[in-house]
Amino acid sequence: MTDTEHLASDTTHPDDPGVDAAATEATDRTQRPGPPQVDFPPVRNGIDYLTSVIELLDATQPSARDLKYAVLHLQAATEVLLKARLQAEHWSLIFTEPLNATREKFTSGDFVSCTVEETIDRLQRLADVRFEPKHLRAIKNLTQDRNKLQHYGLTHNALAIEGRAAEVLHFLLDFVHLDLSRHIDREEWERMDMELSMVRRGLGRMGKFVTTRMNDLKGEIAEVADHIVQCPDCDQWAAIVLHGSRCAFCHQVHDPAAFAASWYQRAREEIQGEDWTYQNDCPDCGAERAFIGPVFFESARDQPRFACFHCQFTAATALCTRCARPFPAIGSRSECGTCMPPSPAVPTPRSGP
Repeated sequence: MTDTEHLASDTTHPDDPGVDAAATEATDRTQRPGPPQVDFPPVRNGIDYLTSVIELLDATQPSARDLKYAVLHLQAATEVLLKARLQAEHWSLIFTEPLNATREKFTSGDFVSCTVEETIDRLQRLADVRFEPKHLRAIKNLTQDRNKLQHYGLTHNALAIEGRAAEVLHFLLDFVHLDLSRHIDREEWERMDMELSMVRRGLGRMGKFVTTRMNDLKGEIAEVADHIVQCPDCDQWAAIVLHGSRCAFCHQVHDPAAFAASWYQRAREEIQGEDWTYQNDCPDCGAERAFIGPVFFESARDQPRFACFHCQFTAATALCTRCARPFPAIGSRSECGTCMPPSPAVPTPRSGP
């Protein structure tokens, strides 16, 4: 027996006390848990993002860093959950080009997926999923905030960001419960529903914050109710429109031109048609493109009016007797500007004999 064979024989001798130790160590290695595994299927991944958002916004005064990651994680949750619903319709639909989709690319994740806007469009057209205009606007604002943060940096009002986040969170909770849950395995859904309980509790606390703050502002708002509209930044009925706008809830300030443009875009998104949207020069002060409709004021939320955000001139809404299109009720007109016949031309006197 060579020295090498002898050493090898000694290391495996049953009477050697080191044998048991080596075997035990080998067994421990096979039973010891390995490093944490990333196991987040799409829906669970989206709910994990929502939980993170609640944790980040749960502080009495979230830091700028908390708000930044709340925006990023909420946008990620929105994208993941909407695409999970689109995938439930058919896996190829989440490809930018569904006609070029293959199972191999889908399984490996080696493909470019559609944007949030494309996802929403496909859900509406192909899966009959309905979105309220306010939710579409909130998601659009969130996506813009995320893009600014990711690429350019974002300076924005913290209260406005929290207000927007609450709107999207409300939408996602309803979306997951009322629609997406029907496409998830029962056992998996029960596990995720427990995780969503934290999101519901957190959103309830955020709701109390909004309610408390709006109650504190009741007196201030009541004094100028004729000039209060819904803020396009935080969506609260707290924007005071007097030579521009200042929101009592989130403190966001806009000059008249910027607020008029923002409100007109908001109206078009909500009404989804040109029959109700109107933007023109003010007939009272002449401010360019500052006369907007429809505008709803706190003092009469059910009565759309036309209003100038520069001089505060307002006009009631009339319906054209020809096309039934709304137009500002100024003077004794009964027809809108499109239907009203032009004034008869005045003959020019001839000169000379």
